[in-house]
Amino acid sequence: MYEYFIFIILIIFISNVSTINNIDDIYSLEICNIPEEFSYITQDEFNIRYGGEEKHFSRPVVFRQIPMNKQFLNMIQLDSILHRYGNKYITVTTANTYSYQKEYIKLNDYINLQKKLSKTTQWGNETLYWFGDDLLNDQKWLNEILQYYKSPSYSVGDFIHPSLSFGIGGQGTGVPFHFHGPGFQQIIFGRKRWYLSLEKPLFDPNETTIQWSIEKRFTYKQPFIYECTLYPGDIIFFPNLWWHATLNLDFSIFLSTFLSL
Repeated sequence: MYEYFIFIILIIFISNVSTINNIDDIYSLEICNIPEEFSYITQDEFNIRYGGEEKHFSRPVVFRQIPMNKQFLNMIQLDSILHRYGNKYITVTTANTYSYQKEYIKLNDYINLQKKLSKTTQWGNETLYWFGDDLLNDQKWLNEILQYYKSPSYSVGDFIHPSLSFGIGGQGTGVPFHFHGPGFQQIIFGRKRWYLSLEKPLFDPNETTIQWSIEKRFTYKQPFIYECTLYPGDIIFFPNLWWHATLNLDFSIFLSTFLSL
């Protein structure tokens, strides 16, 4: 009887480990431990609940299903973008923590490449990712779209100057843990999973978020991790200097609003 009991425990343990290391299970995660708001709140309410200027006095929040401008949504449709701007060059970077390597690629070619990605475990320093870094390219075409987007109107302490950053990524892509100033990201199409931590998590800066999710999320001791899956219309607030990583669960289009001093 005792041996049978031990056998059952081992089966349960192996099953749990197998579940943790299954890529399909990562893509289907629904657990969200980030506070949620189902409409915008006032600036004062935001300051009290989430927007502390010091990182130890702030925390992330997800605003669910925030409406977007209809003209913006029409222009941001993938078919519309490819038809009007497919031959424009964009700047892509490696999808690792420091993103030193940059390349230039036509938008058509980049999107075709992202559509072929699925359940990848390729290293981040071998993966190209577009996240709005187009300072060396013509951005007039992108501004034609972004002029119709309304950013969240919140400020965070002295961080009051918003700037927009537009991105597209295939399933399994994203950026590993990194940190910078505060801001917001809204999901336009697809689903994206966010991970945030006040303290530095244990990770390899050249591994992808999907690798970390499978290999280190539950098998190594980590600080407390906030995590949540965002859907089209959802907006997340990432506090100043908090570590955060992202994982596109589908082919995704998203738009970030970075706040600066």
